Amino acid sequence: MSNWYDYQWDLSGQPAWFHVDLDYMEEFDHLGDFTTLLHVTCMPKKEKSDFRRSDYKQLEKVLADCCQLLGEKAVYVGSIEYPSQRRYYFYTADPRLFVPLLKYSEQNSHLQIFCDKATELNRQTYYRLLVPDTAQRQASNNQSYIESLASRGDDTKAPRRVNLHFYFPTGTSREAFSTTAKEIGFAIGKGDYVPERELPYYLSIHQISPLQISELTELTTKAIRAAEEYGGILEHFDSAFVPIRHNL
Repeated sequence: MSNWYDYQWDLSGQPAWFHVDLDYMEEFDHLGDFTTLLHVTCMPKKEKSDFRRSDYKQLEKVLADCCQLLGEKAVYVGSIEYPSQRRYYFYTADPRLFVPLLKYSEQNSHLQIFCDKATELNRQTYYRLLVPDTAQRQASNNQSYIESLASRGDDTKAPRRVNLHFYFPTGTSREAFSTTAKEIGFAIGKGDYVPERELPYYLSIHQISPLQISELTELTTKAIRAAEEYGGILEHFDSAFVPIRHNL
């Protein structure tokens, strides 16, 4: 079982890299009472420093060792990494498995390792922290879009109009979103009614932005969050192609 998904997102004011197995969104219901969360936090041996290149081999060894210690009585669902910290997340039906993890952490001489456990009847860490929401998935799509245009010679630093295409369940919800979109800095484009769609009320909105990941993700995130309040979804976005100008 594995359906790994990787994305980057700011967490507690700093960039973090997420690695999550999305298969457990469906499989948890078939595993039984896997409601004890075990997490293993790894940090460099030297205080207040980032991981060195040599630390990454040790980080992978810690994961392999933990999986071996826990065996089939636990599942590894993902990790979150900062420049100076990586945390592995496991769920189990046996809280006693915390004991061998704790002993292992105390014996490791290459990294600082801390273990903890919590009871999570709804597995909220997995569903609310690790699994990406719509805006976080869009951030990953944004990166792919930028890389695609850059590979064809786009000047991704150049501002241009970015068009976001939304659909809503009712005309009233679309109008309410239109008002909110104006308030948060978007220009309103055309609307349409597409009766064959589940969400039939279409609206495009626009904003000027370079195709830099931070600016583009800020733009898509605020639009998606606003649309969610009215039951709307972002179908896709597009922008003009701005070629790099080479000085002769």
